[in-house]
Amino acid sequence: MKGFKILTAIVLCMLSASGITAQTDSIKPGLIKAFGNRLDTKALTKYDPLYIEVPERPWRIILRGKMDENKIDLNTTNTWLFDDNQYNMDFTMNFDSEINKAAGIWVGYRGLGAAYFFNPGKKPGVNFAVSGTGAKFGINFRIRDMQIEQLHLKATVTYGDSTRVEEGDFNFWTPINVWSFFLNGYYVFNGKRYSQGAAYNQVVIQRKSAGSFLLGVTAYASEIRLNTSSRNAGVIHAMADSLGSISLGKISVGLGYGYNWVPARGWTVNAMVMSNISVSDKIIRTEYDCNYDFLGIETEQTVEDYGTWDSENRRWQNGKTHKPMYFKEEAQDWWNDVDMWQVQEESSFTRWAFNIDFRMGVAYCWKRYFVSINGIFEHFKYGRENNKVDILDWYATASLGIRL
Repeated sequence: MKGFKILTAIVLCMLSASGITAQTDSIKPGLIKAFGNRLDTKALTKYDPLYIEVPERPWRIILRGKMDENKIDLNTTNTWLFDDNQYNMDFTMNFDSEINKAAGIWVGYRGLGAAYFFNPGKKPGVNFAVSGTGAKFGINFRIRDMQIEQLHLKATVTYGDSTRVEEGDFNFWTPINVWSFFLNGYYVFNGKRYSQGAAYNQVVIQRKSAGSFLLGVTAYASEIRLNTSSRNAGVIHAMADSLGSISLGKISVGLGYGYNWVPARGWTVNAMVMSNISVSDKIIRTEYDCNYDFLGIETEQTVEDYGTWDSENRRWQNGKTHKPMYFKEEAQDWWNDVDMWQVQEESSFTRWAFNIDFRMGVAYCWKRYFVSINGIFEHFKYGRENNKVDILDWYATASLGIRL
C-alpha cells in the first residue's frame, strides 16, 4: 500500500498542475498551475508537427497487465585442502524467479507519469515506477522487491585428475529476498522528430517514421539476501567467502539508437538498443561463518566427540570452533546444532563491464483511446575474483488507455 500512497500523492500534484483541484491558497495553486501551463507550452513548441502530434488532451489513464522475470546467476569458486589433497569447486547458483503476473494503473499528465502494480495472487512483492519524458530527454525510475523460493545448483569438484559434477534443484527453507533499483536517463539528439515515449506511454503520437541516436546514463542496484537459517548453512558455507548476501551497484553510460516506424495512420512500432559501459561497479559482500565444516569429511566414524556447542563463546565443548560434518540423508539431527553469524562486510570496485539495454513496443491510437504492447530486456554483469554475478531482467506490458 505504500507504493499506492506515493502514486496518489503524485497524481494529486499533477491534478493541481492542471488546475483541477480546488484553490485554497492564492499563491501555491497559481505556481502549480503555471507549471502545468509551462508543460503544455513546451509540449506544443518542441516538436515538428509534421512528424509528431501533441494531443490536445493532456491526461492519460492507462490500465496495464504486466509480466516480468528476474534471472540471477551467481558463480563462485572455492579451494580447500583435505588429507593433503587440494579440492577445487566451481559452484553455480541459478536464481530463477517465477514469471510474475501483475495488474496496475498508470496516470500521466503530458510527459510526467507514475504507475503502481499489484499481484492478483497476493504474492509478496512491490513494483513501482515513475517517468518523465520531453522532446530532448527521458527519465525512468522503478523499484522491485520480490522473493525467490527455489534455485538450481551445479557444483563441479576437481581433485587431482578426477572431476565430479553434481546438479539439481535446491529448496531454501525460507525465501531468498531480491531487491532491485533502476534509474535511467537519456538524451535524444533528434527530439523534434522522434519520440521514445510514443510507443511506451503515449505522451505524443508519432505521425511519420523517424529515428535518433540516444545518449544514456543508467544507475542500477540490486541486493540478493540469502536467508541465513541453519537449514541453508551448507549451501552458504560451500560458496567462496561464505556469502550470506551480496549487494551490487552500477553506473554506466551508453550510446544507442531508436527508431519509430509508422506503417499506417495511428500505428507506431518502436525498437531501441543501447550498449552501455560501466564506469563504476561496487560490490558489497556480507560473509558468514558457522560452527560446522561441511566440506571436511564424509564418514561418521572419523568424527570425534565434540560435545555440546556454546553459542556465546562460539566453541564446542572440546574447545574447537568447527566440527567436521559428514553428509548422510538419513542423519538430520545435527541441523539443530547449526549456528551462523556474520563475520565481516567487504566492499570492492570494478569497472568497464559491458551491458545491453533493448526495448521494443507497438502502439495503436484512435480518437481518445490507445492500446500498446511493449517489452524491455536488460543485461547486467558483475565480477570480482572468485564471485561473479550475471543478471537478466525483463518485463512485458499490455496497455489500454484513454486521454482526458
